[in-house]
Amino acid sequence: MIMMHLNGIEKLREKLPDYPGNRIGIIPLRGFIGTILGYFFMIFLDVSPRVFIDIPFLSTIEPYLPFIGTIIVGGIGLLLIRRIWDLRDERKLEYGDLAYQKMIPTGVVGVFLIPPIVFHAFTSIRSLPPGPPVNELTSLWSQSLFSMIGIPSEIDLVLRLGISLIFIIIGGLLVRSAIMTFGIDYMTVVYLYFPEESEVQENEIYSVVRHPAYLAGVLLGIAALFSRFSVYSIGFCFIIYVIFRLHIRREEKELIERFGDGYTDYISRVPALYVSPKNYGKFFRFLRGK
Repeated sequence: MIMMHLNGIEKLREKLPDYPGNRIGIIPLRGFIGTILGYFFMIFLDVSPRVFIDIPFLSTIEPYLPFIGTIIVGGIGLLLIRRIWDLRDERKLEYGDLAYQKMIPTGVVGVFLIPPIVFHAFTSIRSLPPGPPVNELTSLWSQSLFSMIGIPSEIDLVLRLGISLIFIIIGGLLVRSAIMTFGIDYMTVVYLYFPEESEVQENEIYSVVRHPAYLAGVLLGIAALFSRFSVYSIGFCFIIYVIFRLHIRREEKELIERFGDGYTDYISRVPALYVSPKNYGKFFRFLRGK
């Protein structure tokens, strides 16, 4: 398994004594199941007016169901992730050094509920089976905005896919570099339950953006936005951004408590989820693993 060779995996294993050997794969497996269930829940909500055509109310709210499903899945994911933070002290008192092991499966499922939102943004809502939308507004909001302003369909498709591919590559490289540089133990917030073992990260990327891994998620959301460039994909991307902003707000509350005015000053100097043009060189150097 690829997971067995990830940077930081041995430190992570130390904190998960009930998951020896390949058994550690159970944790991401639960996450993948969450991803599948989350995606199909949203799709089911999207097509429910087409399946239950005898319910007029569903046809009325059909245009809004994709947003509702995305918010529900994203909200559940965010709540599960935040439980790792909010219940930390309580669980440490109850379980001691095993508190992390007790909480990390919940957090992983929460994290894995974010990808289906991105997949959903790549999905053509109007093309889903069993048939076309029952509300004209659903079809309208599914259309490419480029085509709606008169750009030929051939150029529209190439433009959307080309821009989307650029953001997919950048987002994917950013995820890879973050894991290779900081380790899977850091990415799975081992430091949150074992602060005495944590190390201050001084990588150059942190002078560019405060949360490189979260930025990767936003970039993939932007890739999904441009893949369809519809009202729906724009709305989904906005929801993804809000989810990360809400989590960052919770995470940085603790960081401010831990590091005081120094971190407050850091927040004022370095953006959370974008890179200033003057720092593009440093950013792409990080993507190359340098």
